[in-house]
Amino acid sequence: MSTGADRGFTGVPEWQSDAAAHRRKLAQAINRINSGKVNCTLAVTLQAGATATTVQDPRIGPASFLLWMPQTASASAAERAGIYVTGRAKGSAVLNHAASGATDQIMTLVILG
Repeated sequence: MSTGADRGFTGVPEWQSDAAAHRRKLAQAINRINSGKVNCTLAVTLQAGATATTVQDPRIGPASFLLWMPQTASASAAERAGIYVTGRAKGSAVLNHAASGATDQIMTLVILG
């Protein structure tokens, strides 16, 4: 199982008593989004010797679109062999892949929706 440890930037509270500070946080968040920093990535290591890796992250939902980018040669080989997603649910999804003994099959996962 792989869990998301690097969740990026902190969110903006829905309400804050200091209106000026709240507006500043909103502006900073919007500026980050305009710079491509949208808090939707996660490092995932595919399970060595297994044909599936369960990814747990609260941002994943039943209709989430998941993209991946290999970070190592082993991960690239896994991608070329084929990866597909099943079992999307609130907080988790399963990446199905070929079994490999490599322990460095590291991917960056993008979660949209």
